[in-house]
Amino acid sequence: MRKIKLVFEGGLGNQLFQLAYGMYLQGKYGCKVSYDVSKFKTEAIEYREFELDSFNIPQDWQREKVKKGRVKRFGYRYLLYLPITYLYIRYRKSLKNGDSKRNTDNLYQSFINFIGIHRCHFANYKNPSFSLLNSMLIYGQWIWKEMVKSQENHLKEVIKVKTPLSESNAGFLKQINKTNSVGVHIRRGDYVTLGLIACNIKYYEACIKQMAEIEKEAVFFIFSDDIPWVKENLKVNVPLVFIDNNNPSPEDMRLLYSCKHFIMSNSTFSWWGAFLGKYQQKKVLVPKYWDVKDIKKECPLICDSWIVVDNSLYL
Repeated sequence: MRKIKLVFEGGLGNQLFQLAYGMYLQGKYGCKVSYDVSKFKTEAIEYREFELDSFNIPQDWQREKVKKGRVKRFGYRYLLYLPITYLYIRYRKSLKNGDSKRNTDNLYQSFINFIGIHRCHFANYKNPSFSLLNSMLIYGQWIWKEMVKSQENHLKEVIKVKTPLSESNAGFLKQINKTNSVGVHIRRGDYVTLGLIACNIKYYEACIKQMAEIEKEAVFFIFSDDIPWVKENLKVNVPLVFIDNNNPSPEDMRLLYSCKHFIMSNSTFSWWGAFLGKYQQKKVLVPKYWDVKDIKKECPLICDSWIVVDNSLYL
């Protein structure tokens, strides 16, 4: 039987993409799956926590023992992977033509598949090749919309938070269920501290006004990793409910995906909240650009029925 070891990394949104990819490969190839969470325990560069224990991980998946050091975790093939990847990334930077880059990506993936590793660095996603090895290390984030959409109904049924509701969250959930609820996710946190690009507060204000026109009697539930800042800076004259009880990410995710409609930030956490929402008539406002510095490249995660808002107008 083919086997894969799935390496988890990143925040909850990225972890959910990796979980979905593991399920996809298991279904496609009939793989036996083990998964590694060592990065969260042993590497200082990973400042987040592994948070999928609050979700329904497939019961037949086996968790690997935590090991310090990537050679111990991945084996000596990792020593081959490093120079191949270094040369690939340097060479790819010199290429100007898109077809040349895609061909280089495919050649690189063939090389690392040969030594039992599958990773994608630049979103040219493809399935792994098990041509010589029945064991494959799956490494990377796999932010792949089409892969997720191919499992949409199944994922919406199985990706659920299983931990018990706290009293305060039960109160929020009751409000969400009885109102025409709109989940508004405002991402700051590490986007600000690391100097990344967050959507401007004016983008959220414009989206809230637009949603209020589309959905009558809407109540806006505000999710953020910086609620005090949002309370001070968000200026809109609509009903607002701030989720301000310092939830861990899975608890915020459960409340967010329970909303009827969504206003997204440029965040995978935000994307999963909107994607998992089950309301049949849901409206989703999504930023056109994930990185407003690169306004030539539209976000690749936009689903067909979502309403695209040009966030480059609100800088």
